[in-house]
Amino acid sequence: MTSGYISVLTCTRNRGSAAARCVKSLSLQDYPASLLEIAVLDDASTDGSPAQLREALAGLSSSGWSRTQLFINPENMQIAAGRSFLEQKVSPEAEFVCFGDDDAELPAEFFSELAGYLMKNPGAGAVGPRISAMRSPGVAVHKANFVAWSGRYTEKESLNPLDCDWLNSTCLMVRVSALRQAGGFYPGFYTAHEEVDFCLRLKAHGWRVVYLPGINVLHDVIPGGTKRDRLYYLYRNKFLVFRRNFGPLRFAAASLGALLFGLPKYLLESAFSGSGSSEYGLI
Repeated sequence: MTSGYISVLTCTRNRGSAAARCVKSLSLQDYPASLLEIAVLDDASTDGSPAQLREALAGLSSSGWSRTQLFINPENMQIAAGRSFLEQKVSPEAEFVCFGDDDAELPAEFFSELAGYLMKNPGAGAVGPRISAMRSPGVAVHKANFVAWSGRYTEKESLNPLDCDWLNSTCLMVRVSALRQAGGFYPGFYTAHEEVDFCLRLKAHGWRVVYLPGINVLHDVIPGGTKRDRLYYLYRNKFLVFRRNFGPLRFAAASLGALLFGLPKYLLESAFSGSGSSEYGLI
């Protein structure tokens, strides 16, 4: 089967070493380099990250990648708005877009397996792998995710490809035609839930969202509870997901359920987990 052109989009902030490591690892992919491009957004880093990124991107260029781009924001816009910005930089010839975190480690077959699935399954709009903790590879931190009518999020593991409601955007490959139809990532989100909204909109337009557990990506994240500095945005963004995707009755029921049942749990978790890093990859 003929390979499709893939555009890789990555946002980073104050994580130059991790982002450079991620970019360099892409040269190990078994996918044709001539059918790959990358656009990286440095979101107002203050630690010298751009220099590290330029060096890493130069390495991809020398290994045959068709195009590499680095954009530098003067002010921090956060990851949802950053992804929305990068979506506009995708080449017209791109068939697929791969959104990736700056601290993810992809296996060599990642692009070929995910793009291959999309090419064989024209009804699939987005696919994503099993995501495990880099420091504890046996611990899955993201699987197939679902949104109940009540708005409650649940997850499920599977040994085979599984249709679901949403996938984490640590590594998410999307068909360009589906991306455009769904409107891409909504820039009004801040640090959380943007992929829930995006995947629900894909499904509303008739596209499948598919979990592929046979591919395992390592993410440099520490499994744990909710950070205190994220609690406000977790709820602000969850209600935004409800408002943008639910009808009036479901919105009211889901909002009430989140306040009565979800909030006490998050408050308890945040009381013991403390405030963590707010940079990309550890949010």
